[in-house]
Amino acid sequence: MRIEDGFAHAMLVARTVSRLHWRQIVFRPLRRIQRVIPPYLPRSTEPFDEEALQRFRTVASAWVGEPDDRVVERAEAVAAAQFRFLNHAESLSSIDWCRRYVSHLWNYHLHYFEYAVDLAAAYRWSQDDRFREAFERLAGSWIDGAPPGHGDGWEPYALSQRIIHWSLALILFGGALTTAVRERLRGSLGAQLAFLEKRLEWHVLANHLQKNFAALAVGGLLFRGPRAARWRRRGVGGMQAALQAQVLPDGGHYERSPMYHACALADHLLLVALLRSVGAIPPSRISRRLVRMLAAYGSFSRSDGTLHLFNDSANGAAPSRATIARLASLLGEEIREANGLVALPQTGYFGWIDRPAGDRVIIDCGEPGAPYQPGHAHCDALSYELDLSGRPVVVDSGVHGYGGDPLREYVRSTRAHNTVMIGGREQSEVWGTFRLARRVRILGAAQEHDGGAYRFSGGCGPFHDPRAAHWRAVSWRERTMRVEDRVEGAHGARIASFVHLHPAFRVERAGDAFVAVSSDLTVRIETFGVDDVAIRVGEREPAQGWYCPEFGVAIPAPVLELVVAANDERMFGYVIREVERR
Repeated sequence: MRIEDGFAHAMLVARTVSRLHWRQIVFRPLRRIQRVIPPYLPRSTEPFDEEALQRFRTVASAWVGEPDDRVVERAEAVAAAQFRFLNHAESLSSIDWCRRYVSHLWNYHLHYFEYAVDLAAAYRWSQDDRFREAFERLAGSWIDGAPPGHGDGWEPYALSQRIIHWSLALILFGGALTTAVRERLRGSLGAQLAFLEKRLEWHVLANHLQKNFAALAVGGLLFRGPRAARWRRRGVGGMQAALQAQVLPDGGHYERSPMYHACALADHLLLVALLRSVGAIPPSRISRRLVRMLAAYGSFSRSDGTLHLFNDSANGAAPSRATIARLASLLGEEIREANGLVALPQTGYFGWIDRPAGDRVIIDCGEPGAPYQPGHAHCDALSYELDLSGRPVVVDSGVHGYGGDPLREYVRSTRAHNTVMIGGREQSEVWGTFRLARRVRILGAAQEHDGGAYRFSGGCGPFHDPRAAHWRAVSWRERTMRVEDRVEGAHGARIASFVHLHPAFRVERAGDAFVAVSSDLTVRIETFGVDDVAIRVGEREPAQGWYCPEFGVAIPAPVLELVVAANDERMFGYVIREVERR
């Protein structure tokens, strides 16, 4: 590395570190030291709280719901040693729990044991011993083959996921598990909780720390004894603190990811339901905050359960909409279906939803993420998603994977979103897998609705030019959306505006306009004020025109790139109009 490159990287790291919370700075070296010190795990003597386990069955049943063929199919695959995560399948008849298979994230999912809940649900519905035996075999294999403190399975986030999933499975299996298996699970869960308690992710914070507290609370509720009481106390207190710190006044999660919002919401609903089942009533402020979270979730998700894919969001990775609805019903609440104006000003989401017509536009005009933890942030200021007649038309590119993923740079980039790029540079200084240094400046947002017309206006400034500003106005009337853009400053810079269409559409030129046709919908896109328009689909160098609705899925999709060759502060943009519905 050249000296100047090394200096530039050092400055990049410094700009990133300057935003960290003091706990992240203090605890990071401590966690590194703990990785090389053999863990001391005192023998677990806490007995299960059998009465509580019986009371929890209603809550665990709400988690899995009614018999579901998809759950049974997943359980049958696992029983046959077929594991599928992130849309990648592996046949693992014998698992080396200290080995990393496929990727870090894929291996994490192997250790999460979410499939334990599938096996327990399938057993409960069918009484087929194959599912019980598969769980006993896999859990016993993990206990024998994953020595404390070694491998991905003992990282705190993976520990937290597994503790919750083993707890739910234990509740659902009930008395079907043998005494010997239950005793092994008791000892292992106690050891995992003791290990987790000493390694809470204060160096990460955000959704990781919240998941740690959820695991301490849920796992602690299974046991009796003084250590279990301490786990419950720390877990419940931590979850209440997380709800206040991580959920903004408008109900949105402060990482600004609909997927992580759903994950956090499910954890909070699960814990409150478990506590209520043993007579512990959380403070009213907790219930009020959960109601606001449910309302925000109603804007982030569609009735079919799919999410708006802002920032790091993917379908199929968070608890389902049906699961969240069932947990909410245990508390006498429901998902508030959004209709009319969408206004989440602290989280930074705005828009308009016409539920009867199936039309919705959701606009992102908020901070990239939590100030000290923007690891899941994308360059998507003033981007949006548009549905017409219940069908996604203009979409976010989603997320394909994390560490080492070939599309990681792309999905975080400005060009992967329905917004404007100034001078070929990103809105925010994104780097690495989860790093963000200097950030886009949000310059304001406003919206109004009058009769059948909706209008939004907002602005942002790129990190690299304090004198430049992108101003956008979005108007909606009679199934027609108009997007007007203007860039102040940045004189002479190349300006590019991107429109990412759902892969169900094919796009063709029609004179001065473009027609996007799917099997059941046709829309017309008319541009104005630009010098050139290109259609890009599934390009690789650099990546452009990819739709990633789930982890591990990349579908070529058409993108319109509107270009102003040399910025002169002109108005430019496009009109999207529904032409035909079949």
